Amino acid sequence: MNYRFFIAKRYLFSKKDSKFVSFITYIAIAGVALGVAVLIIAISILGGFEKEIRDKVAGLVSHIQIHSFKPEGVADYETAIKSIKDNIPETRGVSAYVQREGVIRYKENVEGIMLKGIIPESDLSTARFKIKEGEFRVEPIDTIFARLVVGDKLAEKLNLKIGDKVIIFGLHGIPSPLNPPQIKQFRISGIYETGLRDYDDIMVYSDLKTAQKLFNFGNFVSGIEMNVENVDTVEKTVDKLKSLLGYPFYPRSLFKLYKGLFTWVELQKAPTPVILGLIIIVATFNIIGTLLMLVLEKTRSIGILKALGASNGDVMKIFVLDGVIIGVIGIAIGNIIGLGMSLLELKYKFFSLPEFYYMKSVPILIVPENIILISLITMALVFIATIIPSFLASKFDPVKSLRFN
Repeated sequence: MNYRFFIAKRYLFSKKDSKFVSFITYIAIAGVALGVAVLIIAISILGGFEKEIRDKVAGLVSHIQIHSFKPEGVADYETAIKSIKDNIPETRGVSAYVQREGVIRYKENVEGIMLKGIIPESDLSTARFKIKEGEFRVEPIDTIFARLVVGDKLAEKLNLKIGDKVIIFGLHGIPSPLNPPQIKQFRISGIYETGLRDYDDIMVYSDLKTAQKLFNFGNFVSGIEMNVENVDTVEKTVDKLKSLLGYPFYPRSLFKLYKGLFTWVELQKAPTPVILGLIIIVATFNIIGTLLMLVLEKTRSIGILKALGASNGDVMKIFVLDGVIIGVIGIAIGNIIGLGMSLLELKYKFFSLPEFYYMKSVPILIVPENIILISLITMALVFIATIIPSFLASKFDPVKSLRFN
């Protein structure tokens, strides 16, 4: 064993010498561990929030929505879809849809809804994978009844069950005797739950043809929705679509459609690492204080070392090693606590969230690169913090040190 490391370890954890120094050492280790653990947990939660919201929004509204500048909607959508498939290689899925506001009535209960007519074979929404009761079927039953899939919040509000009959009024303009709403009867075929209250409360699904008739769309559709292989490159695909389709089409990414929501996530992420990083900086100052106390406590020992032939560099290395030992132990404990608590929350979902957070429990996303980066930055700060006390210790005069009491 290197004698410098042996002496450094004895200085920090000696049972025969000052117990006060050992106590302060444990406090310094705890400070580093707490800072690292809190930062790992915070980064994991913020990353989880971003991923959860992005996945849910992307699944419900698709990566790109293509609308028309013309008020009647998108015409000849089949040709546009074929052109997209042939010319945009990163296309993962593309489908037409009709979406319009309506009113749903069940017995005496009436609620406003957003009806989305889809093509079942090519639909991109993930509601079909979030079915809570029944099944995701939207094909018409017969000429009188069509099928309808509703969110669990709307079903709870109207007390709907699978097989119940509801009536939907299709609104197009202001209803009047000269402009009566279209009326269609539906049977509830499925109830889904996405965790996004704003959707589970108003969004209902039926088939495209039924929605076109209900809202007097004719052969037009509200728009075309599209998914790409990598959502991070979606803006580049939007630019390609603008050049490919031209007027009257205008495509928009989910980040533009829901800019407020994603901006909120970014605002939550931006200051948190800085604020929590201050905890680690404070912990490094604790290390400076600990080492200064250690230098003061070991002044006579420093004099003896120098009298035996230890150089200034040797003394400095001993106290740098003391700081590094504190840092390594603190970072290791912090990683164990931070990762342990994150994994426990990920598995057992201890902490629930209010519904306006768009999810039921605290989301966790563990990114190994982030943990390594936190550990390396902390270690660098700890090393810098050891320089001043170690340098002061190395400059002690051996004669004066031996006389120190």
